[in-house]
Amino acid sequence: MADSSRLPYSVNSAANMTWKKLKPIVHLLETTYEKGIKASSQELEQYLRFWHRSEILPKWDITIVPT
Repeated sequence: MADSSRLPYSVNSAANMTWKKLKPIVHLLETTYEKGIKASSQELEQYLRFWHRSEILPKWDITIVPT
């Protein structure tokens, strides 16, 4: 489990990052999710058109480009 004393710092750091002059919208989610829950391939299919996989690390590096 993450050190909760660092959460304000981590959230603030993430909120102050920029990428290509864009700032992220950052929210702290305190919900606990069950492990092992996966979306079906049918559910994911609608989102695949927004995913652009890296040529170098296609399994781990995905850029999501909304239209």
